[in-house]
Amino acid sequence: MKQYNLGREEVYQASSRIWSFKQVDDIVNGMALRVTNMAGGYSFECCGTVWADSERLYLCGEYSNDTEEHLAIQKELCSAKSGYAAKRFYKAKHKKRIRSDFKEFRLQWMLFCVWTKCQGNENFRKLLQSIPQDAILVENTTTDTGGTAEIWGCKNKTLTEARKELAIKLKAENTHLKNKELEHLINVETNKLNDIGEWRGQNNIGKILMICRDCLIEGSEPEIDYNLLNKAGIFLFGKRLQLGIPPKEKQTLKHNIELMDGR
Repeated sequence: MKQYNLGREEVYQASSRIWSFKQVDDIVNGMALRVTNMAGGYSFECCGTVWADSERLYLCGEYSNDTEEHLAIQKELCSAKSGYAAKRFYKAKHKKRIRSDFKEFRLQWMLFCVWTKCQGNENFRKLLQSIPQDAILVENTTTDTGGTAEIWGCKNKTLTEARKELAIKLKAENTHLKNKELEHLINVETNKLNDIGEWRGQNNIGKILMICRDCLIEGSEPEIDYNLLNKAGIFLFGKRLQLGIPPKEKQTLKHNIELMDGR
């Protein structure tokens, strides 16, 4: 299996091998590349809860201390109409309450979230498996202003400007088209423009998607650092997660925790 180094900055020369994505409706090489965490329609079960998207599961990890405050925030996140709304409105409101140690395990938590979605949703599995193994998935965060833009994706300003110019040209040449038809045309044609500039950033979400894709195709499992996640003490809806532990061992661990807590 290919090796993907999470947390390391990458530089990719722009080419047709780069399948970049940004919006939930991006069309790349004729495929609706709905691989972002925001994309709906890929519900899955995790820890006794059905999640409408992987974005909200990931966000709940940011607020996963065993406190009433974090429990209330998790419920707020899950009440949002979409993953985008959860991030845009609720995370923004509670940004100062994110776990102080979240950066220490966020990459492994994201890998866990995306892999759990792969296991729990057949359509998402099929989508990832349909992407060629030589395609490099890159989240395009060029226009993002958040502090984690270059952690999760990559930037390519030269290509972004070229795509903007092409979009302006297409609008001028196709005034007869209805808005939806024009948007579809711009989506398809601008995503065909690939060989300009270079991509730079850690691209961790792209790497995680490729790890999951390769594992699905090869019939293996990603090397998730469950020890790190369990050590972090992640609570969802008042219950501490015990990840990567066989059922019998979970029961023993639960018993030991109860003894330590004096219950």
